Formats: sequence, structure tokens, C-alpha cells
Amino acid sequence: MPLQMKTLSEASQELGMPEAEIRTLVDLHKVRAVMKRGKLTFAPDELAKIKRLRKSLPESAIKSSAAEMAAQAKPLPPAPPPKRPPPTRRFGS
Repeated sequence: MPLQMKTLSEASQELGMPEAEIRTLVDLHKVRAVMKRGKLTFAPDELAKIKRLRKSLPESAIKSSAAEMAAQAKPLPPAPPPKRPPPTRRFGS
């Protein structure tokens, strides 16, 4: 019996990484994916391959990836408008 293929969102949840990062791995031909009904699907062995790739990364790269995920989840507040300098005064002309 064949193993169950997982969609991109399921793979993202299982691996704990953003969908965009998984798509990048597919685009770089690091991981194989199959298009079924217009959606990317992954075999269980490919998900295991991603896990192995992530374990081989240094700890600093994993922490930066987690920081990027947190930054994507929380949008930054809008920047305050720049302050105008006070008007210059002209004396006598």
C-alpha cells in the first residue's frame, strides 16, 4: 500500500517551517514535489530528507529561520512621519 502524500500546508506544519521556504527548496531542486490537482504534494521520504537537511544546519541558521518566521507572523507597526524642521525667519529686506 502506498504511503500517504502530504500537501504543502501539511508539510509546513509537520516541519515547522514556512511554506515559502519549502517552495524555495523545491525550486532549487533540493526536494522533489508532485503537482496533484494544482497543489504541491510531498512523499514522506522527501519530508524526512528536509528534516535531515535542517539537522545538518548550524544552530545559528536554525535560530535565524525561527526569527524570520516570527517576523512574518507579526507585522511591524507603521513608522511615524518624519518631523519637519522649524521655519526659518528672515529679518529685513
